[in-house]
Amino acid sequence: MIPVSDLTPCGAMFAMFKRKGGMSNREVAGLVLSARPLSDGKSPVSRISDRTWVSRFIVHAPTGSLQERYFRDYGSAAQRLFDRIRSSHRRLSNQQVIDFVLDEQEHLMEQALEAQHQSAALYRNAMERIATLPGNSPGERAEMLMVLLVATGCSGQVRAAVAYTMDYARKMFDARPSTPPSVEWDAQAEASASEAPHAMGLLRLKDALVTGGPYWIEPAGEGAQIGALATGEHDVTDVEDDVSGLHLRIWHDAECGWLVEDLDSTNGTQLVDGADGTVQRLAPNAPESLHPGDEIRLGAATAFALIEGEAQPV
Repeated sequence: MIPVSDLTPCGAMFAMFKRKGGMSNREVAGLVLSARPLSDGKSPVSRISDRTWVSRFIVHAPTGSLQERYFRDYGSAAQRLFDRIRSSHRRLSNQQVIDFVLDEQEHLMEQALEAQHQSAALYRNAMERIATLPGNSPGERAEMLMVLLVATGCSGQVRAAVAYTMDYARKMFDARPSTPPSVEWDAQAEASASEAPHAMGLLRLKDALVTGGPYWIEPAGEGAQIGALATGEHDVTDVEDDVSGLHLRIWHDAECGWLVEDLDSTNGTQLVDGADGTVQRLAPNAPESLHPGDEIRLGAATAFALIEGEAQPV
């Protein structure tokens, strides 16, 4: 399996047809490569038996090295692939083709775009809007989705692929993917939600830069302790040597909100107010209010920024 960091849009496209369409790389290459001769007189499609060439210059080629002249027109290539997977032994229905292209379980194309520092969100947005077009049949939507998949894979450039697909949709089906209507905003529901306590996240800071993801503390329960020897399930031990074994405790109180308490640590704790930047040294065993945006400093070199949000399951 190709490491995600090495995955290219073209490689993702070939992998999807192999895993879900039951097609070999050679079959896919035969349907997408151009029959026009190159400078040496040989066409790309005539090289499909050369596995090394197909691998090096097509399937695993770095995104910037893919050449448009290697491929058929993206719409034509997509139609050929569309017809093949519907007529193959698997005989995918239009809805199955839609599900195949959306790739909800693996998201290979999105992973490839992210690995190549391109916008997976742009690709996903285009896919979702085409998939939910109200005025087109399942077959038309399946074909347009296939065009987007193939254009992205063959060009390696998501912006160009989306532009090509939108133009194809207008010309072939008079389809114009539009913005779906918003759900009516429920101010009362949002106000109620905002009143409920959210989890508190601790972001480790090193040289004023965030390192790693947040350590979440849920408002329910006993909170969490921070220290070099803290052993609780949700405790935080990502600290420097001068932090005490049990240095600090953070928890949520139904009446007072979030609280922080220095546990009589050796080297002390400072609380930096996120609103005005004032710095307060915590007295031992004396709880103080804690708010998102604040910063806590333990000893000389351990600091955490506080954020509010929803804890993500691990």
